[in-house]
Amino acid sequence: MSLVDEIKLKADIVEVISSYVNLQNSGRNFKANCPFHEERTPSFVVAPERQSWRCFGACAVGGDVFSFVMRAENVDFGQALRTLAERVGVPLHSVDKGQTDLQELMYRSNELAAGFYSKYLFSRSGQAALKYLEERGLTHEVIGKFELGLSPEVWDGLKTYFSELDVSQDIAVKSGLIYKNQEGRSWDFFRGRLMFPIRNERGRIVGFGGRIMPSSGNLSKSSEDATSPKYINTPSTSIFDKQSTLYGLHAAEATIRRTKKVIVVEGYMDVIAAHQYGYEDVVASMGTALTVNQVNLLKSRSSQFILALDPDTAGQEATLRSLESSWKVIGSQDWTSGRNNPLRQRDVASLSIAELPAGKDPDELIRSDNGQWKYVIDEALPLIEFLLPVLATRFDLDSGQGKTQLVQAIYPLISIQNSFDQGRYLEMLAETLRVSLDALKSNLVVESNAGRRPRHRNLSTRISEKERSYTEKTFSDAEGMLDEYILALLLDKPELKDCLEDFDSEYFRKSENREIYVAWLSSTSIDELKQSVDGALHQSIDAILNVELIPADYKEREKALLQSTNRLKRQYHKELQDTLLTTSNPETPPSRDLGEIISKLNSVIKTTE
Repeated sequence: MSLVDEIKLKADIVEVISSYVNLQNSGRNFKANCPFHEERTPSFVVAPERQSWRCFGACAVGGDVFSFVMRAENVDFGQALRTLAERVGVPLHSVDKGQTDLQELMYRSNELAAGFYSKYLFSRSGQAALKYLEERGLTHEVIGKFELGLSPEVWDGLKTYFSELDVSQDIAVKSGLIYKNQEGRSWDFFRGRLMFPIRNERGRIVGFGGRIMPSSGNLSKSSEDATSPKYINTPSTSIFDKQSTLYGLHAAEATIRRTKKVIVVEGYMDVIAAHQYGYEDVVASMGTALTVNQVNLLKSRSSQFILALDPDTAGQEATLRSLESSWKVIGSQDWTSGRNNPLRQRDVASLSIAELPAGKDPDELIRSDNGQWKYVIDEALPLIEFLLPVLATRFDLDSGQGKTQLVQAIYPLISIQNSFDQGRYLEMLAETLRVSLDALKSNLVVESNAGRRPRHRNLSTRISEKERSYTEKTFSDAEGMLDEYILALLLDKPELKDCLEDFDSEYFRKSENREIYVAWLSSTSIDELKQSVDGALHQSIDAILNVELIPADYKEREKALLQSTNRLKRQYHKELQDTLLTTSNPETPPSRDLGEIISKLNSVIKTTE
């Protein structure tokens, strides 16, 4: 039995949820006012037989005991697991204990290093660096909030400090704090640099950024070496992956969750200046462009993304790369979930670009005129309004080929907007192309008929009964295993991702499978998948990889996946129906009618049969 299953066995969902809300018996289930939104009549239902919960009101979400704790405590899966394990008395030593212990030692070494660097900054030796920060407009309060420090301009400052504390040099090397060459010589990785501790979304220090200092006071001329990069980061470790970390997220999280808005900048100083002036919804990508993994970190916290990258040429290129990675996630079917769920409204994510004045990065703009910064953010351009003129300069719009290239580049983004915005953006596109709107629409119809693949849900309706037997051969009597079977197909053939147009992670019964699926969407390998989830899920991933699949070619696997996801959808909606019907006199929000909901569920169920 896996650790996750052991916790579920011991953590009764009614008992757990009762510690958060006052549950009232209602038929075979329990109900209460939803703890996640304001309401007058109860729409929150707990089904003890299934060990599940569901909000039938504005939230329209549900899940198991893990997903409830995640939502109630605003934590990730790993933290929810540890909270529940402690609650029910399940020891955690069985979860990759060696790896977990190593990572805890690495976190500790980072915390000790942060304290060492901070103390050195405020020592006599750090006065020049402290004066530099003050001249940059930083208060001691914000310096303390972000734990800024200074690494000594010596080869063994931190190394000596660690030896006095009996911190293993092997741990320090694994943490990226000490460098060790092939000959066995070792020295401090960061020397003579301003230090920026980098905390992950759970508030643990996973690494550092180091900014080179100008020649000043006690800082030697080697700091000014033109060959040295201005910034360096901790090398990649088992707890630090620059592409999967956002600077300042731990400090911005509460504001982002409350406002559902996040502003993304490039640098550490940009974030610190923003927070000092009260803009606490700002995080940094720690580089030049957002990555898919970074956007994944934000997508469950925010629905409004604003990019405020530097206005120079490199910044514009970074913006374009960030837009590409952002829309791999924001524009995906998992982010715009709920299209086939009659209880859910489609989550509409917006992505805008703040155009900064030439020559000023966010840090400079905020410090010099923070009112202008607010104006720039408030006037941020929606994605397409920014992108259309930028892309137009990259194609020869005097030629038919250039016009076609621009349409192919921009129309996929226009096509997923609401009907009102679609019309406005098509008019803008036609004006940019210098063609009539009718001519543009005619061209789009021709292109669509010539090159569009049939939608997968149409394909699935054409699968004959004889072809449907593939899935039945495998899991005909194991409905509870559909989660794992679908994930096994996806992990075995990642290219099947194209078949998931109408699939929502919420269809999975288990929170651990939802976590694995969402992480898989943005992973390129099994190793990357494992690195992006909590260690407690590695056993679940290994079990999925060991699911025996009948040998089959791609087409057969595609059919099996379509059949299985349809069955899982049907199962999901039938369970929603049953929950409503077994809750006596269920209350629903005034805008919803119980009979209408059940009718809609029936319609969805029929489409998956």
